[in-house]
Amino acid sequence: MSKLYVFLPCYNEAQNIEALTTQWLEEEGSLQSKDYQLAIYAVDDKSTDNTLAILEKLTAKYKNFTVIAHTVNKGLGGALKTSVKEFLALAGPGDLLAFMDGDNTQKPCYIHAMLDKINNNTGCVIASRYQAGAAVQGVPRHRLFLSDGAKFFYKAALGVPNVKDYTCGYRLYTYEALAGAWHKYGEEIITHRSFSCMMELLYKLHCSGVKFEEVPFTLLYGDKQGASKMQILKTIGDSVSVALSLRFKNKNR
Repeated sequence: MSKLYVFLPCYNEAQNIEALTTQWLEEEGSLQSKDYQLAIYAVDDKSTDNTLAILEKLTAKYKNFTVIAHTVNKGLGGALKTSVKEFLALAGPGDLLAFMDGDNTQKPCYIHAMLDKINNNTGCVIASRYQAGAAVQGVPRHRLFLSDGAKFFYKAALGVPNVKDYTCGYRLYTYEALAGAWHKYGEEIITHRSFSCMMELLYKLHCSGVKFEEVPFTLLYGDKQGASKMQILKTIGDSVSVALSLRFKNKNR
């Protein structure tokens, strides 16, 4: 039986992470019927609330739940890099890594459609907000406008085949895809700590020969408890500069 490693980045997610973990555990039986053993890893990025205490409680309660605690805050990029490195150290050919936001806006049930798309030719499946049948609920109008504009910019700047959603964190990766990209880039596979790390990893996978597919999903922003951690203007500026840098630095690498 292959193993599905689920990595959940957490920074001040005390109000969200337990509900999200419960939803993943509810999928355990269905995943086993597809010959996947579920293992959940939460990466606490030096939370300042009681997130870590909740995660430690979940570790004591569930045998397939593990906490990795950063001793300093490393941002989303740091949590993603920790997840990739830990996965490559633990896993082997045939195993999969699922990564998603820890704020309970992305639902584990979509993993089944993603598993249906993953194969020897497809190294990464993205839960996309821009495929037919997708929906976004509870997101402020100005953020929807910015997201739609970003989609067209990223497509023009990076042009990865079969990809419309460059920034959604909910993705499924094969061991082979990540191992190949790590062989090419090593510690440089993820260098940005901001939200742009998702775009960075996607493009470096593309430059490593990885093929992509997308499945539609519904983003339930209203299910998130607590304030958003995204600084809109800073994120926009960072994303534009990172996309252009990736295009020119990696296209001939």
